[in-house]
Amino acid sequence: MLFFLLTTVTSIFAQGRVVSGAVSDEKGTPLPGVSIRIKGSPGGALTSTDGTFSLRVPANAKVLQFTSLNMEPKDVALSNNSNTLSVTMTSTSASLQEVVVMGYQSVAKKDVVGPVSTIAGKEVAQKPIASFTQELQGKAPGVQVTGQSGRPGQNAFIRIRGSGSINASNEPLIIIDGLPVAAAAFSLLNPNDIETITILKDAASTSVYGARGANGVIVITTKRGKGKPELRYSFQYGHSKKLPLYNLTSMNAQQKLQYEYEGQYTNGLLDTMINNRKASGAFPAGATLFNIPEAQRQDLWNTLISRSSNWEDLLFQNAITKSHEIALSGAEGRIRYYFSLNSTDYQGILYASDFKRTGGRLNVEYQATDWFKLGTNLGVSFSKDNQLREPFNTQNTNAGFYLINPYEQARLANGNYNPTLQGLNPLEGTDFNPQQIKKLSSFSTIFGEAKFLKHLTVKSQLGINYNTFNEEYYLMPGSNLANILGYNQKRVQANQDYLLVYTNTANWTQTLGGKHTFSLLGGMEFNKDKVYNIQLIARGFPTASVNTLDNASTPNTTSTSRSDWSLISYFANGSYDYKKKYFITLSARRDGSSRFGKDVQFANFGGVGLAWDIKSENFIKWGSLSSLRVRASYGTAGNNNIGNYDALGTYALNARYNNQGAAIPARLPNPELTWETNKNYDFGLDAAFFNNRLTFRADYYNRKTQNLLYPVNVSATTGFTSYTGNIGGLVNKGYELSIGGDIIRKKDFTWNVSVNYTNNDNKITQLYNDNQVAANTGSIGWLKVGEAINTFKLVQYAGVDPQTGKDQYYKKDGTITTTFPSSEAVLLSGKSPNIKYFGSINTSINYKNFDLSAQFYYSGGNYIMNYMWQVGASNGESINIPQFTEAFNYWKKPGDVVPYANLNDPTQNQTFDDTRWLQKGDYLSLRDVTLGYNLEGSMLSHLKILKGLRLYVQGTNLLMFTKFKGQPEVGLANGESAVQPGVYNLYAYPQFRSVTFGIDVKF
Repeated sequence: MLFFLLTTVTSIFAQGRVVSGAVSDEKGTPLPGVSIRIKGSPGGALTSTDGTFSLRVPANAKVLQFTSLNMEPKDVALSNNSNTLSVTMTSTSASLQEVVVMGYQSVAKKDVVGPVSTIAGKEVAQKPIASFTQELQGKAPGVQVTGQSGRPGQNAFIRIRGSGSINASNEPLIIIDGLPVAAAAFSLLNPNDIETITILKDAASTSVYGARGANGVIVITTKRGKGKPELRYSFQYGHSKKLPLYNLTSMNAQQKLQYEYEGQYTNGLLDTMINNRKASGAFPAGATLFNIPEAQRQDLWNTLISRSSNWEDLLFQNAITKSHEIALSGAEGRIRYYFSLNSTDYQGILYASDFKRTGGRLNVEYQATDWFKLGTNLGVSFSKDNQLREPFNTQNTNAGFYLINPYEQARLANGNYNPTLQGLNPLEGTDFNPQQIKKLSSFSTIFGEAKFLKHLTVKSQLGINYNTFNEEYYLMPGSNLANILGYNQKRVQANQDYLLVYTNTANWTQTLGGKHTFSLLGGMEFNKDKVYNIQLIARGFPTASVNTLDNASTPNTTSTSRSDWSLISYFANGSYDYKKKYFITLSARRDGSSRFGKDVQFANFGGVGLAWDIKSENFIKWGSLSSLRVRASYGTAGNNNIGNYDALGTYALNARYNNQGAAIPARLPNPELTWETNKNYDFGLDAAFFNNRLTFRADYYNRKTQNLLYPVNVSATTGFTSYTGNIGGLVNKGYELSIGGDIIRKKDFTWNVSVNYTNNDNKITQLYNDNQVAANTGSIGWLKVGEAINTFKLVQYAGVDPQTGKDQYYKKDGTITTTFPSSEAVLLSGKSPNIKYFGSINTSINYKNFDLSAQFYYSGGNYIMNYMWQVGASNGESINIPQFTEAFNYWKKPGDVVPYANLNDPTQNQTFDDTRWLQKGDYLSLRDVTLGYNLEGSMLSHLKILKGLRLYVQGTNLLMFTKFKGQPEVGLANGESAVQPGVYNLYAYPQFRSVTFGIDVKF
């Protein structure tokens, strides 16, 4: 039989003819390595280096199929009158922009069912911020981005359509080239390597990710080679400085001394000066600051001020950012490639802080045969972070500016650091208690993709995200803090996080009769994560310069630990459309997680999405209407972002009994612990008018969370206080709007404006124990059914009594008292840290070779407990540290209507957690402005090797408009606080303003 088939095929080809020709692109450039197949027959060939080919075809052959990387496939009919062909292929570079990467596959943008947002890589590239997460702010509706702090390398908090959990993670799943990536590695990804960012928000899009899609999914693809080889060099140089506290001004040295005098307070420095003058006879024996003549008092102040230091100049620096990058990309024949190397130095705006990153990327795809492709995406990055401590004291450099008096000096007369009246000097602490963090991360995937049949594509991919972390904190011998604590110490912490992801998919895509298009995807995925931790602490170092642990006299702590978790998943996705009018997408996934009880580890998730392209209907005759589509989706997704062993009853083996090793219970078991689930509804409308000059998108969503992963309280007689269970529910509902238009669209002049707006309403729908303190909110955030997460519960402030100068407070019954009633705190309905609305206003202008773009970002509806304001306007409670100038506006006589109580009434020299310090966090900022000039094409014709040159200048955080007293973009309270994001502020690393100059050169 096999002999008969071979003989028949040979006979057919022997009766055929030879067809030859050349293949080029739309510019006439020859294309080598183009695959040529005979439709319906097994024969084929490849074009040579000059784009020519020669192929024997059977007599009955009708069509030749031409395929090549980065080119649109093309079918060419054979003519009986000619055996010579001239074939022109079209680049896919334009159409690539219309493809959305989502759900283990690429989908044409016009076929997407759901409110998917796509962000081009150029929108996050060449920015003076290390982590791409912060650059997502304002880029897409429904995606709330808040900077954790201004520390270089710091990530942002990202919330997609609100917070869907109380105690489990609310961060979205971030996938880079098909590989889920740990948050620790975000700042190690070079933003300039990003090609596109796709944000999946609704159930139809995220349910295929099942267990990890509850908080939304961000899919990132890095750059691939295309077209002719291109070498690019980029350089950036920028300056940054801290943003001010808005609506607050710190007292200068003269003002602070005057305020202390009015408050009947004498600082220790003045006490010493007065005592010295009494000892020398310059002042009488009974002299005090309050009975000497005004001239002598001012002379004392002048002397003290003359010795002071400019703390702002010492603690803050005009930070410099420098970056270099070189990249080579292209495609030729069967191979396409992208290679980059980058080095960036982000100097922090606080004294001695910086973040340095060096890395590289190599993405290669090789078309081994006309049906099999393989490739790798490899990124490696290393960072070194000189990190500053951020507690609520003067070890914190930022806090030092607000806690060290402006009349104090940084160094003593002998040159040593002055410990200051607070006992600590942040400059000395930074120099003699250094803390450095080093990270190494690898984002690596290798894949093979086979197209056995015309419509079937099978792909296998192995991905590894390997992260190492190494921290060294040295309490040097002789340092101020070491002397206070009574010991010097070196702490070394390190961990290795190894995530392996193995994915297999099969995808069948076909169009029947030119009307029915369907796609079927099936696959499985296995995740395995292993973490190894080590901590070593030793004390008693002989000198500051000898700091390896083997030189310490007293080993203190040696600790190691291991943990791991795994996830096995099976998924399917199907889509169908009829005439590109009616669309349906179905997805299903089954996940099993090692983090849950043995009998409840698996859960099923799924979703359905529908869309109707109304514009395609014959009854739509509106001439100005370019497109009109309605969408709807429903689906489920899960959340397993909890501890690896929360379902298990565990024992600690580090106890001792009768001086022998012993085991003690460490955690209560919960074999019923299972998935936190989301049920999501979405309804949307897309429209465009006037040849797509005006576009509009609107979405309404309802996101319900059930089986919250939350601690369940138990009686302390059990030896424990709680265990992790599935209790409670949440809902986030709201709407998203975006509108954009080309106000001017001409050959040499375009002007585009776009606006997006999101409104989100967060509510608790079920709790096992209503009206309770929320974890990590400092007891001022509470949980109650019908209210938002972390709604504030505070005593209500009633102002200063104009007759007595005393602070007043409301009781629950509405009566007023001048004694702080701590038991009279009330839940402030509608006032929580949750941002209710946010969005951006964007504009871009292009005139010939010039381009100008700007983005305004706005956010509001949230409340912040303003502790920095409270500390700096404290009614005399904190008179020993710097105060804000508005503290002068205190009560002095009956009838005064003022914001602050009598400074000279000792009963009023204190502050409490009341509504006076609770402020709305609304603000509008000019987030980004970029002005560029491009040289290209004929303008560079005299420079043979130069293809393009771009010069630009950009500003970040240039302006802000707010009524908040301080900095309203609040993420972390400070670096050592476990407080929930945005609840209160407490001297975190400040945000910054920057101006950056850059150049891009293409060869």
